[in-house]
Amino acid sequence: MQAPRVYILTLGCAKNEADSRRLLRALRPYGVQQAANPSEAQLLLVNTCGFVAEAKKESVDVILGLAAAHPLSPLVVTGCLVERYRRELQEGIPEVASWFGVEPPEAVAAFIAHTLGATLMPNDGARRRLTETARPDGSVRSYAYVKVSDGCDHRCSFCAIPLIKGAYRAHCLQEVLEEAQAETAEGAAEIVLVGQDTSRWEEGPGGIAGLLEAVSSLERVARVRLMYLHPENVNAELLEAIAGAPKVCRYLDVPFQHSARSVLRRMGRAGCGDDYLEMVAAARGRMGDVSLRSTFIVGFPGETDDDFEELLEFVTAARFDHAGVFAFSEEEGTPAYGLEPRVPEALARERVAHLSGLLASVAEEKNQAMIGREAEIMLDAPTAGTNDASVGRTEGQAPEVDGVTYLEDGLPPGVGVGSLLRVTITGSFGYDLSARCVRTESS
Repeated sequence: MQAPRVYILTLGCAKNEADSRRLLRALRPYGVQQAANPSEAQLLLVNTCGFVAEAKKESVDVILGLAAAHPLSPLVVTGCLVERYRRELQEGIPEVASWFGVEPPEAVAAFIAHTLGATLMPNDGARRRLTETARPDGSVRSYAYVKVSDGCDHRCSFCAIPLIKGAYRAHCLQEVLEEAQAETAEGAAEIVLVGQDTSRWEEGPGGIAGLLEAVSSLERVARVRLMYLHPENVNAELLEAIAGAPKVCRYLDVPFQHSARSVLRRMGRAGCGDDYLEMVAAARGRMGDVSLRSTFIVGFPGETDDDFEELLEFVTAARFDHAGVFAFSEEEGTPAYGLEPRVPEALARERVAHLSGLLASVAEEKNQAMIGREAEIMLDAPTAGTNDASVGRTEGQAPEVDGVTYLEDGLPPGVGVGSLLRVTITGSFGYDLSARCVRTESS
């Protein structure tokens, strides 16, 4: 008898990806497998994002599209959008069989299993035989996202996360390690630790340093990466923890959002551009090769031309390797909703383009300087063909959000997804690099 299959479509950030993976593992005791496409599934699920207007629209469009294309398959919708707008969604999209916000994955899994007529399997051995492949196409990914926390106690005036996720809640060390072990068992070699504020974690011996050491010591882990570091918690102890752990990527993902003090205060954030430049200098002083990623919001209510010029000066001085720029999105229920004076939409778009261009030019200049240097990459997508290049990532390239490194020549024998290779950088194309293999880690 064929195992029931569920198709899961994940929208939004890496934290949603981690939630979807946890849901899949919660389904395994019922013998439920993941389908590669909707037509092969007996049930469809969308894990939504509800952070900003554009993400909300995408989520609704996807839900309506799946419901129209597969009217006979039960459709379940979960995630942030549901947590914010459950009543409106229930009334507006009756085609959906059930709505779940940010409930535990076990609750969602139990509903799905009941809907599919699946029951708990008798023993772990039988479960493994039916669900030995995590991804329906048999593929393996070199990286996996593992949550260390949920929720947030910061009250940034533009942010809806506390409305959706509630107060900060750290995951205990054992839970983090179990999630990481489950991902490495399915092929991941890089564990990306995520949360609303990963730098705050202190739920085990040694705090964040102890966490990094514990995850690094797991079998098959070749890299550990921290993402989503709130600037208020990036201190000397955190920099030392990253610098002192050989497997931890020299990589700081700090969403500064702005640098002008007046804008940051209206955002409900501490600090200023000078403070942030001191942080950047401290990071580079401790780790000269550290890569820096950030995000910025322009067009925030009250942002003046002088504020924006100050932001341009800040990013020029900081010289980020990667950064994202977004126009302010007015979100219901947040303190910034209805805040005046508003920046005209056309001017906000102009500022997005200007800042994005500046950031891209700095990043490309830094990548050009890497040509001729050696680096270590993790192999994401090997190819045996002659027309397609194999793809990997340096320590300074986080999965999905940063650039990648293309290999110009063939691979050494015996390497695969997750392998570490020594390469020489040969070219730069925007945020991406090209390289030639020198040797594998073991050679």
